Amino acid sequence: MRVKRPATCPGNSPLGPALSRALMLALAFGMSGARGARAQEGDLLLPHDTEPQPVLATQATLPSVLGAEARRYLADGTSILRAPLRWDGTSWAQAAGTLGSLALLSTQDNRIDIAVQRHRSRTTNSISRAVTPLGSYAGVGVSVASLGAGLLFHDAPLRDTGRDAIEAEILAAGIVTPVLKTVFGRERPIQGSDADEFRPLSGRQSFPSGHSTEAFAVASVIAARSEGWVVPVAAYTLASGVAFARMNDRAHFASDVFAGAVIGTAIGRSIVHRHNPEEGNAGSWSLVPLASRRGGVGVGFHFGAKS
Repeated sequence: MRVKRPATCPGNSPLGPALSRALMLALAFGMSGARGARAQEGDLLLPHDTEPQPVLATQATLPSVLGAEARRYLADGTSILRAPLRWDGTSWAQAAGTLGSLALLSTQDNRIDIAVQRHRSRTTNSISRAVTPLGSYAGVGVSVASLGAGLLFHDAPLRDTGRDAIEAEILAAGIVTPVLKTVFGRERPIQGSDADEFRPLSGRQSFPSGHSTEAFAVASVIAARSEGWVVPVAAYTLASGVAFARMNDRAHFASDVFAGAVIGTAIGRSIVHRHNPEEGNAGSWSLVPLASRRGGVGVGFHFGAKS
């Protein structure tokens, strides 16, 4: 059994994207060590899902592999979209709380934008440059590297982490968020708009944040498939850094990154839970609204490690 080493957060570094990729690669490889058993030689590419899946042999052709993956994505996506039909009272209360938090936060978007820009500096710009790629190509790279390394070294936990992360990125950041962007048509703060300017089907792309969606989709999968608290906290810290970077660069309002974080986390954890029920609900994480004595409103993060 390998020992996991905590990942560190990128600071004020000129390495930028290279540093962010290195950090996330270290995070992805570190989390696999504590999972225990490795895959045996001749393992199938597909893990043991909670629902019957097409059997795919190691020697399968590329078209058959892609076809099986497409069917898996369709089954998972359909199940996630139909999930509200199976919700109980607690689930509906949580959903209402999330939407209420989003509505409350959206009333403070302009104030938060002004406050973030007031405190913007070379340091915050440097941090933004370092972590922003984690919400785009670097996040994809981490997922692909995890899948590839898992297949190469016959490491089932690492393989499944990469596989679930790729699926979460496709469903969350590749489908759900782009559809919502088109429907809402919100203008970005850098375009000089106020927070209440929505132009449906106008091509505006502010709500929700795609970078935040992707970063939290990957982080939620890594966290759900990790033991202890170090790797989950590191993963969500880096994802939160991406959300901060998007506000720092005036690419998004606070409610944009909040919505992206919720979408990415919900879909990422749902996918892991479908493929491994014991892991999908592990590591409770949530966004909660906060109010200050001066009347300010913000968002806080709550994380509960596996028991």
